[in-house]
Amino acid sequence: MEPMPRSPIRHLALSIALACVAGTGIAEEALAPPDISLEDLLGTEVTSASRKAERLHEVAAAVFVITRDDIERSGATNLPEALRLAPGVNVASLANNRWAVSVRGFNDRFSNKLLVLMDGRSIYSPLFSGVVWEDQDTLLEDIDRIEVVRGPGAAMWGANAVNGVINIITRRARDTEGDLLVAAAGSEERALLAFRHGGEAGNGHFRVWGKAFKRDQSFTTDGHTGNDYWQAGRIGFRGDWHMGSDQRLMLSGQMYSSPTGDRWNLADLGSPLGVNLIDRRQGGKGGHLLGRNEWTLANGSQAALQAYIDVSSIELQTAFKEDRTTVDLDFQHRLLLGQDHDLIWGLGYRYSRDRMNSTGIIVAQPSSRAFTLASAFVYDDITLLPNTLRLMLGLRIEDNSFTGVEPLPNVRLMWAPSDSQSLWASVARAVRTPSRAELDGEVIFSVTPPGAAGNPTPLPLLTRNIPDDHKLQNETVLAYELGYRHQFSASLSTDIAAFYNQYGDLRSAMLGTQQIAFERSPYLIQNIVPDNSIQAHTHGFEISMDWYPRPWWRIQPNYSYLRLDATAKTGDPVSVSNANNMNVSDPQHQLSLRSSLSLSDKHRFDLWLRHVSKLGARNAQIAIPAYTTLDLRYAWKPTHDLEVSVVGQNLLDRSHPEFVPSLLPSQQLELQRGMYVKARWQF
Repeated sequence: MEPMPRSPIRHLALSIALACVAGTGIAEEALAPPDISLEDLLGTEVTSASRKAERLHEVAAAVFVITRDDIERSGATNLPEALRLAPGVNVASLANNRWAVSVRGFNDRFSNKLLVLMDGRSIYSPLFSGVVWEDQDTLLEDIDRIEVVRGPGAAMWGANAVNGVINIITRRARDTEGDLLVAAAGSEERALLAFRHGGEAGNGHFRVWGKAFKRDQSFTTDGHTGNDYWQAGRIGFRGDWHMGSDQRLMLSGQMYSSPTGDRWNLADLGSPLGVNLIDRRQGGKGGHLLGRNEWTLANGSQAALQAYIDVSSIELQTAFKEDRTTVDLDFQHRLLLGQDHDLIWGLGYRYSRDRMNSTGIIVAQPSSRAFTLASAFVYDDITLLPNTLRLMLGLRIEDNSFTGVEPLPNVRLMWAPSDSQSLWASVARAVRTPSRAELDGEVIFSVTPPGAAGNPTPLPLLTRNIPDDHKLQNETVLAYELGYRHQFSASLSTDIAAFYNQYGDLRSAMLGTQQIAFERSPYLIQNIVPDNSIQAHTHGFEISMDWYPRPWWRIQPNYSYLRLDATAKTGDPVSVSNANNMNVSDPQHQLSLRSSLSLSDKHRFDLWLRHVSKLGARNAQIAIPAYTTLDLRYAWKPTHDLEVSVVGQNLLDRSHPEFVPSLLPSQQLELQRGMYVKARWQF
């Protein structure tokens, strides 16, 4: 579709903003109470930081909880958009169906230092060491909360939880009884339809649900459509049962199909420019089945056993196809040793096998590889002074089939001088294991025509990445953190976290051999060989506040600062270039301001203003100017069961870029402004 005209959108934005301001003058007795109070928020249970339920105020880590109400009032329509709500998280849209999501640096389409879980099931892909976000989704109305842990979580969750852990936690089946219908349509969100049915089953509850949507294409900088359509269908279920007073069972599963579009700047020896622009189709499909049994033992200790099987397939037209099957087992046992030790220990095992069918620029040898991971962990929460001072010691030992045994320790200290204040500190070590593509992938990067910059020869120069005989090492981080929380009053709280991280053996590459090849006509091949030749350090801080200036008005500002300095340990030009790109791949400043007005039981206004500073530099490989976005939402409930909302997104400009595609040679696209209307009927 064509970009929407500028003035009507601005008039609508101004009208809604003025309405929000005008609403503050309504008599307080006519206004609705908050959906959730500040005390309730600080008392929210968090499980991802220490694998046990803790009040948010008591967690010795930088944790932010995105609630179901936050997601609904933000107007987000998918998981990456919802993650923009958390400080310290960088979510950049590459297209209408692709995102780069990271925590505290090193952003990329497949950000490889962030572990993402859904109900405790890892959705981190071993293929590219990251999350294929276009294949991950759920019914947003069924999300209970998203816990975002900034900083290493390897002692609890293992390798790849380097810079953070995100756990998407869905609601219990007993909380979703009845029926739900959701429908939406708009300029970018072309169509969405979802349903859910929940009820009782024996000694528990169940729900079944389905979701289908179609998303429009975005545009290039010169106004052409981007072939980044996205349409998907997904069905799922969840059941929760009490198997006696001391045992609980949960079963859940999903199946999905998610075809998307892409357009590549494909290296081509036959092109005078060395590149051709070609439309691609990506097909993703799969499913999983997860079960978790929790029980209380006779001595009062608690145990849990979780298992899941995940089957997925991703196929990129004329490039590659990966079929993967993963089986995962996880056991943990929590027991109290006296009054001062809250101990958790556990064991884990994962088996994952892939089958690669390479048909284009990406070739993987061997064509099939199995990956195993065995782990054991122990975590002791030690009370030094009751209700005041705690020491937490954690250690995980992992043995994986790629890089062997790794110790992952963590030490945390929590001091709570009062019920309204807490100060915590942490030192942790974490690692990131190599991906399948890094270990075994041969990838064609580019073709440089004769006489062009970088190729003084009379022959075309093809640059490709090839696997090396030596074994790639794990990337490592040693992280130092300090945090402070303070609830000033029943209407105001703040959360501050600062960090300094030292990284070693970061994945890079170096120039390899050159050779001449003949394919219809002669050309040169420049081999690039992967290595671990970059080191880096980062530092920064995040501040978030929650303020209720009136019982019916909530304001949530947050700010994040990040500085990343990467250097090559060698003078190799490829390694130096990679280090320079790391230094400019993340914004130094991110600012978010949300305003939520509950003007009555029937009317709600929400405003979300975000600012992201520039990436890169002028004439650099990565160069994205700073941008500011405004999202507005108005919701009306004509009846108790029906809500109709209108959402405007990215209203301040016609379009803007947010990131430069990397790894896969996708065309750079711009995010468009958009509007959609949504109806939600619960009965």
